[in-house]
Amino acid sequence: MIGDEVVPAPPQIVIVLTNSQHATEAFAQECAQLQKLETGTVTILDLRPRHGLSDSVVFQPLQTLIASQLSIVQEEQISNCRRFSASHLSAFWSTGVQSHAFLLNAPPFDLLARARRGYVSNKTMDDCLRDVAQTSTSYSKEDFDDLVASAFLMDAYPPQMHGFSPTVVFAALYKKRCVSIWDNESKYHIAGVSSRFVHHFAQLSAVKTSAAIQKDTLCRLYRQWGGLRSTTTCLVCLSRPPEHMLSCKHAICDICVVIFGKPSRLGEYHFSISQCPICEERSDLTVRQLPPTKPPVILSLDGGGVRGPIQLGLLRALESRIGIPIASLPDLCIGTSVGAMTAIDVFLNQSSVQQCFDAFSDLARNIFCHSSDTPIPRCIRWFASAFKLTTDGLYDSEGLSKILKVAVNPSRRMFDVATANPAGCRIAVVASRTSDGKACVLANYRGTSPRSVNIAYEFLTPRNGRQNPSLLDAYFQPKRLPGLRLQDGGVRANNPLAIALRESSIIWPMAKRHDLLLSVGTGFSTSTPSRPTGILGRIWEGPLPRLFRAMMSSPSMDGKQGFLEALNYLPHLSTTDIFRLDQAIDGTLPELDDVSSLEAMSNMDFAVPDELVRTILASAMFFFELDETPIQGKASFYCRGSVLCSRPNPAEILQRVLVEFPGARFKSGQDLDLGSIDLVDICRLCGYFRKRVDFRVTSLDEMVTVEIANDTFRERIGGFPKSAQEFLDEQKAYAHFGRADHQNQEWPPQISCYCYRGSKRLVHFLEPALGQKRRRI
Repeated sequence: MIGDEVVPAPPQIVIVLTNSQHATEAFAQECAQLQKLETGTVTILDLRPRHGLSDSVVFQPLQTLIASQLSIVQEEQISNCRRFSASHLSAFWSTGVQSHAFLLNAPPFDLLARARRGYVSNKTMDDCLRDVAQTSTSYSKEDFDDLVASAFLMDAYPPQMHGFSPTVVFAALYKKRCVSIWDNESKYHIAGVSSRFVHHFAQLSAVKTSAAIQKDTLCRLYRQWGGLRSTTTCLVCLSRPPEHMLSCKHAICDICVVIFGKPSRLGEYHFSISQCPICEERSDLTVRQLPPTKPPVILSLDGGGVRGPIQLGLLRALESRIGIPIASLPDLCIGTSVGAMTAIDVFLNQSSVQQCFDAFSDLARNIFCHSSDTPIPRCIRWFASAFKLTTDGLYDSEGLSKILKVAVNPSRRMFDVATANPAGCRIAVVASRTSDGKACVLANYRGTSPRSVNIAYEFLTPRNGRQNPSLLDAYFQPKRLPGLRLQDGGVRANNPLAIALRESSIIWPMAKRHDLLLSVGTGFSTSTPSRPTGILGRIWEGPLPRLFRAMMSSPSMDGKQGFLEALNYLPHLSTTDIFRLDQAIDGTLPELDDVSSLEAMSNMDFAVPDELVRTILASAMFFFELDETPIQGKASFYCRGSVLCSRPNPAEILQRVLVEFPGARFKSGQDLDLGSIDLVDICRLCGYFRKRVDFRVTSLDEMVTVEIANDTFRERIGGFPKSAQEFLDEQKAYAHFGRADHQNQEWPPQISCYCYRGSKRLVHFLEPALGQKRRRI
């Protein structure tokens, strides 16, 4: 069967009579009974009169009959879009038949479902289509049906997909979606969308792909409608939320970046969009995507008021050790309060960590200008703080707004045109609702998976400019958005690590874990606070101070406690790739608005653990891919693959690796030497890095690890431990029916450096000149 259509397969029975066979009366009756069956046709071919002739002459009528029947079957297959290529038939056979017993008791075999088995179920398409339908009511029905049909076509027929009958495909995959979109008007639209779907299918060819048809439809409708934009749905595919915004203000999802972009020379899995597929305006966006075999790197930044220099000092020290900008490190960065300001300035405003560090003291003094240098007992400060909290802040919010407007464009939105190059790092900041204190997340992305209504925070998805907050909104004194009032997120999730873990699973649902999880604090005290005596001691034990201490030590306010609580969300706790980076402070921890401590904090010596630096250089910077299907031997599988670099400038990264790992080499988890770490593996012209490695496994399910190691240290590279079968699945080695991202990738992949991309030659590195060749005699 194909979808909901049962493919008729009546048996074609041919009974051949030759000289050696004698037609008895019983045999004639059996033939008559067979000819009465309605499930197929029975043909009796009597070749006995040809007895004595050569075999080629005797069986010529049988040859003619078989050729005639094959011609009829082929014509029927072509007319019904059921003529499969040899590779597709082989894929059906290898994935659908396990044994002879399976054949005898096989359930209905859905060829369409088998062909799309490698495609990830799209759980957001219905919501996206419904959203577009609600915002497109002013457009003509015919044009909108055409847009939906071409989007369905791009989803149904990527390159290498078999050309199944469009009517069958529409009925199986999209008819129910149309019913859920239009409800009572579904019959009115289904006929139109189905008709246009069939029309677009007829235009498909080796040159005219489904993506090209969708692009033509988008450009035509954009000109007719005078504008086509959305911040909640990728209008290129109508199937997923957008993740990036082009300079023309059109938003696009990750899959469409790959479909309509081209591989960039900046690094592996970097794609450049030179033209908007909707309005055809010039674009200069390069997007860094997460390699399919590599989990994400997550960075969480605590809140902490004037203690921001501690966080920035730690990031500065880390940046100097790893040799690349902090903005190039994480795949997801989420911050609260002062951590949110750091994330905005470093990742969205493209400021260096040093610039943020130098500017923070003046910024804090202007914000917390009311602070006094006169010592005040702690309990008195609590009552003062409680009073000031009732007036919405411990600081001058108006002064803050004036200062931030100098550093950040007031018109810039959270979900806006990317300023980073390459873009791709997801940025989120945490605020909280004033009504109930619930955490709210504002981000420069949307996420590919739907969010549950029962999660402990609210992800704000603006649908227009008024709801899309600027970078200055949602912090310090409460800010109003339509239907919502927000305040500093530090009162609810001062350490946003738990939110970061949940958001990571929504952005990359196929990533089962993380490569690196780094939480950066704003300092902690190494001493126990002194307990006052006398009347102040009685006040200390009162209900309000106790409540205040409990609140400040809760996971909502205490960064370390929030970090420990977030670890409960990890099903497989691995301490080797989870780090808490913080600075010890002698004595009492400075209050959030104590500007008198700024100079002392800025003059601290900041250092980061060597283990963290080595983990980043191995796990965050490198990953592995198979170069071919493992070859089975007598007792093992021989695996060949490549170690690749996930960030730009691999030469600088390798030099830093050799500094932190003197004499380092690539090794397997069983200590098998896989080769040296050397600059000779980098192309001298384009900077492309690739290290070929090979190893053996006893089975495709055996867990293996590739590490960077020397005599003292060893750290795994990104994505490990993992089995060879997992690599094959993640690299889609068996994508015989195409891929959702329309990549027409051959297997084994033909890997080449940037100098030879687009040519037929394989990778060519400049190698040292050989000695003089011996002359052939």
